[in-house]
Amino acid sequence: MAEGMATARAGSLVSKLDSKICYHRDAALEYMEIKAVVGEVIEEKEMLQHDYHALKDELEAAKKTIVEVNKELAAGNEETSLNKKELDLVKKKLQDWEAKQNLPELQNCSASEHVQPSNSKQGQKRSMRHQEVPSQGPLRIDADKPDLAEERPGSMLVNNPIVGQTSVVSPSTNDDMVALREHLIKQFLEIDKYGGRIIGIKEMGKLNVKAFEIACAGKVRTTKAADASSKLYSLWQQRITDVSWNPFNTVMVEGNRQEVLNVNDDKLQELKKEWGEGPYKAVIDALMEMKEYNCLGDRSTVYELWNYRADRKATLTECTEYMADRVQELTVVKRRRSRRMI
Repeated sequence: MAEGMATARAGSLVSKLDSKICYHRDAALEYMEIKAVVGEVIEEKEMLQHDYHALKDELEAAKKTIVEVNKELAAGNEETSLNKKELDLVKKKLQDWEAKQNLPELQNCSASEHVQPSNSKQGQKRSMRHQEVPSQGPLRIDADKPDLAEERPGSMLVNNPIVGQTSVVSPSTNDDMVALREHLIKQFLEIDKYGGRIIGIKEMGKLNVKAFEIACAGKVRTTKAADASSKLYSLWQQRITDVSWNPFNTVMVEGNRQEVLNVNDDKLQELKKEWGEGPYKAVIDALMEMKEYNCLGDRSTVYELWNYRADRKATLTECTEYMADRVQELTVVKRRRSRRMI
């Protein structure tokens, strides 16, 4: 009987031990799972902290960039404002100068103070025409055509007064206009590198390459047209700069020697016959531009302010207005960028 009781007690203890072992085993598994989850949470937290610090650094850098950009925009706006004021001042001077050109004949004014002496005979009358004053250096500008004023109305040029009429243009004003034109030419050379502008720079005395491209495209196979055009253009550009070739005739007009283009020159006629009117006209235009700007002696080219929309020389007023408009556009663009950055 005692032995049976001991066996029953032993079985009970074994059952309790198995139960505790199962419990601890489940607890250990649950602990391992919790530990793994905690590890993942800690790792994710560290990643979030790293991302937070990185984003914070990027925000700080962006704030510094915005501050620097705002400073640059402020400086640019200030510079733009100064440039606009300067252009407005030049524009006003030009408008005043133009207004003086349209004044009627001054009355009761001492002729000795303003009248320019004339080399023509007493009583000879000349119609007022504009003529460009030659300047020094490579940007010299000189016009010989008597109808230059009609071809280019509104040009800011020196006025040749009628005999016996007072002049309202002082020599200093003429010098200022020439200096201003040369300054504008230099500035447009900087901003007109890619072309495509309404007001820009034209190289007077240089052939129009498009005329040769069109002529060759119509007579040469497509694959060889570009090469033929380049060779033909180079040949005639070199030819018109060769001082030994002189397609001009000297004639006497009212006692004055004048150079007149000989359109029947053998080389010109050969070009016209072989390649058509386009290249022929391009060569004549280039030669006449050289004559107009007094470059036949050395066959050099001259930079000129050009209104490409009207296909004529640009006036100083047009140039200053064009630059003022560009400055205004630039100011608007900078303001828009500044707002976007903020």
